[in-house]
Amino acid sequence: MVTRRAFLAGLGSAALVFGFDPVNRRWISEAHAAPFDRLPRLDGSIVTDPASLAAYARDAGNIVHNTPIAVLRPGSVRDIQRMLRFCKQRRIQVAARGQGHTTFGQAQVAGGLVIDMATLNQIHSISADEAVIDAGATWRALVDVSAPSNIMPPVLTGYINLSIGGTLSVGGVSTSYGQGSQVDHVRELEVVTGTGDLKRCSAHQNADLFQAALAGLGQCGVITRATIDMVRVKPSARVCQLNYFADPPFFQDLETLLNRGEFDDLFMLGVPDGAGGWVRQLNAVKFFGPGEDPDPNFLLRGLTASPSSALIVDQTHHEYVLRVDVLVDFLKLVGLWNDVLHPWFDVWVPDDAVEPYVTDVLAGLTPEDVGATGFLLLLPQRASRFRRRFFKVPECSRWIYLFDILTAAGAPGPDPEFEARMLERNRILFEQARDVGGKRYPIGTLEFSRSDWKHHYGHDYDDFERLKQRYDPSGILSPGSGIF
Repeated sequence: MVTRRAFLAGLGSAALVFGFDPVNRRWISEAHAAPFDRLPRLDGSIVTDPASLAAYARDAGNIVHNTPIAVLRPGSVRDIQRMLRFCKQRRIQVAARGQGHTTFGQAQVAGGLVIDMATLNQIHSISADEAVIDAGATWRALVDVSAPSNIMPPVLTGYINLSIGGTLSVGGVSTSYGQGSQVDHVRELEVVTGTGDLKRCSAHQNADLFQAALAGLGQCGVITRATIDMVRVKPSARVCQLNYFADPPFFQDLETLLNRGEFDDLFMLGVPDGAGGWVRQLNAVKFFGPGEDPDPNFLLRGLTASPSSALIVDQTHHEYVLRVDVLVDFLKLVGLWNDVLHPWFDVWVPDDAVEPYVTDVLAGLTPEDVGATGFLLLLPQRASRFRRRFFKVPECSRWIYLFDILTAAGAPGPDPEFEARMLERNRILFEQARDVGGKRYPIGTLEFSRSDWKHHYGHDYDDFERLKQRYDPSGILSPGSGIF
């Protein structure tokens, strides 16, 4: 890896690369550079060696493998601007990559440039009500710094070792059911458009780009910095867990707790019960501070399940938000993550359809559908708190539900037959959800056509396409989703 204008050529060559041949779509050495355009001056570096490229031809799903022709590790936002201008002129496709945690090639690009955002990871400031942070930094890094002061973002995904820019490009959903999504708590963005222009945007400045960048799947620009809400939090978490073996009592109790609004987090974790059925674990979480002692018997009163059957666990707030990270870190340590297929299914379902939909899905699932290290999730959310135009959720006046089947293959390594079965399953389950007003949450593993995307965005598709043409007229950004 060599910084600035020169970088090592791939395929084991020791020659320095100075430019790009747009006709033959290849990088060229100094000796052959004269007829061709030279790379711009860079503060960071570009790599093209096969070993480096291979690492960017995979994601958390391990299903799609699109190899780029180069990877930019920017040393500054200027590097992103310069390379996007370079790529625009030569129609080289570009994908920004945070932690690569999507599962179907969304942050990959075949024969193009991947921008590894992890090198832009500075936390610029944190106060009691906002943080300014580079898009390549992770939510985990932010929380590790802010948690000792009992300050955190109001919405955190279950797994938080994800980049700021990555989740803001998708949406970012929490187990905190009344706060909306992460994109609903953004005050300002810094974005590099597909033309290489750096723009600051908010609800009052470049508002159309602001809306297109938030949950816009990287179609109109690369988020490089964000100003996000922060809130004071209580330092402790009391987690109450109730197990259910049938849907009617589970949904009845979940609705009761949602309508009361006394807990801070509510969600279902589903796992096989070992007898062909499913355990629906209702997790109800109350945050509390010194001198407070939330009473589970009161909070769980009047349910079909007895409060005495609940497992009560106390944690620090910081420990609670790291609960999934601890699990994933362990799976990586024992070799049950990086090379495992994860054909995840993620869909939004409206409240009037969620119980029959989930009941029907669970009746058809087998242990293979989750695997030894997978699980199900059901996250209720108050629909009125989702306000970003291009974050599509069901039209509903009360509650919407994110239903996830976080499938993991039984063993590391490729398994084409398993992959094909899961892709077919995901398509069938998506169409069933769509038929009852459901919407895709686009982090998962689903073959999606242009027609599917038009249906997904509905009357906003044409405006989204116009914004794409305005801010990315050459159509180079984020091809992996296949929207345009």
